[in-house]
Amino acid sequence: MSNKTLKQRIALVAASALTAGFLSVVATPSANAYNTEDGYMSSTAGSTGLVSSTITSNTNDTTKTAVLLSTGQLLVTVTTGTNVLVVSAGAAITSASTIGNVTADQTCTVLTTGQVATIKPTGAVGSTFTVSTYTEDTCATAATLSERATVTIAGSDLSGVPVVANSYVNWTTNGSTTSTTEDASKASTTTGSLLWIYVQLRDAYKANVTSTSGALIATASAGAVTKIDASGGTTTGTAATSVSAASPAALWVAVGEATAGAGWAGTVTVTYNGVVMATKSGKISGTIKTLTVTAKKIGKNDGSANTDSIEYQATDAAGNNVVLANGDVKYSSSTNAALVSSFAGSADNTTSSAGKGGFVCANSTSLYGTADIVLQTTLADGTIIKSNTVKVTCGGAASTYTAAFDKAKYLQGDIATLTISFLDAKGAVANSYDAVANSTPDQAFTANQMERVTAHAASAKPNDKGQLVYTFTVGTSTGAIAGAYNAVISLPTLNAVSGTKATNQTVAYTIDGGVSVTNADVLKSIVALIASINKQIQALQKLILARR
Repeated sequence: MSNKTLKQRIALVAASALTAGFLSVVATPSANAYNTEDGYMSSTAGSTGLVSSTITSNTNDTTKTAVLLSTGQLLVTVTTGTNVLVVSAGAAITSASTIGNVTADQTCTVLTTGQVATIKPTGAVGSTFTVSTYTEDTCATAATLSERATVTIAGSDLSGVPVVANSYVNWTTNGSTTSTTEDASKASTTTGSLLWIYVQLRDAYKANVTSTSGALIATASAGAVTKIDASGGTTTGTAATSVSAASPAALWVAVGEATAGAGWAGTVTVTYNGVVMATKSGKISGTIKTLTVTAKKIGKNDGSANTDSIEYQATDAAGNNVVLANGDVKYSSSTNAALVSSFAGSADNTTSSAGKGGFVCANSTSLYGTADIVLQTTLADGTIIKSNTVKVTCGGAASTYTAAFDKAKYLQGDIATLTISFLDAKGAVANSYDAVANSTPDQAFTANQMERVTAHAASAKPNDKGQLVYTFTVGTSTGAIAGAYNAVISLPTLNAVSGTKATNQTVAYTIDGGVSVTNADVLKSIVALIASINKQIQALQKLILARR
């Protein structure tokens, strides 16, 4: 070992004032408290009130830390070579083996092999100070930093008492993987698998709590069971609540279904000695219990699958979404098989979004209207799960339209909703696949004293009710004039399609509570204005005559 390396070694020595509740990383009083291998540290005792420390390792490090009681003292010793030791504001060097080496301001001393300096805190509780060593041999020339420890001054010993903010209670991969950061993707799984929570409780000094006299308790909400294990546990529990008296420095909580296949969605609360350390939300998807389908569009009666006309979602007994491949969703029955008798899936559902597919309408313009259909899926054990009954509709392209506001009378500031309803050539509700307007100019609306909010779609198609819906605000930037009005709703391109009966629609409405202006009001204002002007002219004439 080089002289330079030897000169860079220091140690903060813990000693006799430590109590039984202190952490294991703190040395106990002993004539051989530290490892002296390779000459890194001496075996000096005498430090008191050292609550926790990461500065006892035999390496050069400038990021070491310690917690020292305000009534304690810290001893630093050098094994080989010569070092300059400097303390920052918040502490003072009260003595050294060779007291003559301590500077008058008690912030610096020179230590050679085997010499010890005593440091006492002078700062406020909660503040910090640093202890640094330099490779030079005089305080005046100290420049090359070799080690540094940041020491926090504590008013009382809080070691061994868990602090929520410093502890880790996180979802993790399995019963042996630690996790000091939360991973939300590990908070859900599927039936037959376990969820895992990693627990590492730490105190105010961010040191692990290693006591075996406390009680760690994990309690799951209804539908789940828990079990607390040391690393390597793989089995599930038998009850919602489990207890462990083992050191909470590294434990795992296994969470499983109370009933296989039933699924679970709820919380797990982790406490230590009655104090809640964390409440975790998790989910275990069970086997499919319910298949729910919803009609989203009016189908086109051309014999093709109507894309995204149906959405589906599979859920378990606990209400969790269960992933189901769209190919596993099949047609089951129809009350009008001549109109609708098949279904084709197109997109899988997920745990957060619905799957999609399309029912198929008969390829005939003479077949239209509605059918109540049911879909189904078959589980691995052969169980058939049927969906709810959903009413689906088939129709042709729009041939006529009507328009209506949601109210006949509005006040300034109201929101008005305009609904345009479309029917095909047979009088059935028009489908959601043939556009009724191909560009913005195809939608020409005039509504006096209103401002349209809804943008015109580039390719407007009827919704699942065969309609287009637009929103207007009542009034203008300068107010609204009360009165009776007629809106003109025009879809020029649809009007011009050969064979359609589409034509412009007029919708009557009234605006109350605006600015009401009559001819009499206008005349009255003009007369008042002329009178005002005449008075100003007369006053000006008097002023001119008075100055002559």
